[in-house]
Amino acid sequence: MFIQLLWQRPDFYVVWVTVVVFSICVHEYMHAWVAYRMGDDTAVRQGYLTLNPLLTMGPQSLIFLALFGIAWGAVPVSPGRMRKQHGPGLTALAGPGTNFILAVLFALVARVATGVAADPVLLMCRIGTQANIFLLLFNLLPVPMLDGWEVYGLLFPKLRRVSPEKSRQAGFILLLIILLSGLIRYVWMAAAAIADMMI
Repeated sequence: MFIQLLWQRPDFYVVWVTVVVFSICVHEYMHAWVAYRMGDDTAVRQGYLTLNPLLTMGPQSLIFLALFGIAWGAVPVSPGRMRKQHGPGLTALAGPGTNFILAVLFALVARVATGVAADPVLLMCRIGTQANIFLLLFNLLPVPMLDGWEVYGLLFPKLRRVSPEKSRQAGFILLLIILLSGLIRYVWMAAAAIADMMI
């Protein structure tokens, strides 16, 4: 279990939890900000334009992160309030796009700091690069409930015609299959390979 790293590799544990919380909070902040720019102030009115993990992630997500090393976040969005038809897609893309920018920044710092900075800094940069590439790839999967569903809706408008209830049901089943079948491992392996190349 992930929490065992707390006494086996406390440095890795602390850095991983810190980086994941930071990355998810920035990811969700950008969702809220872009939605607001598109005309939907739902997240702003409800106080979700924040980096506070207790709000954007919630206690359950933080507990899962501490125990299992995985977490999630969410902000309320009302696509019907957006001024432009592509607003929901751009709002969804803002999260993974932010993870890509964070991964590039972490990788740049890692390259510059190699041989100069202390090991904890390099560890944080390496974990930051890999974690953000993983969040990018995972969130871009074309699965309802993930950002990728709305993003691909920009390219394939028929996806947006699926009812919210059906998409939620399908998304829940697909996520269970991905997590329980071990397919998530391949997303992690791809993230690790890309992060290594970047660094």
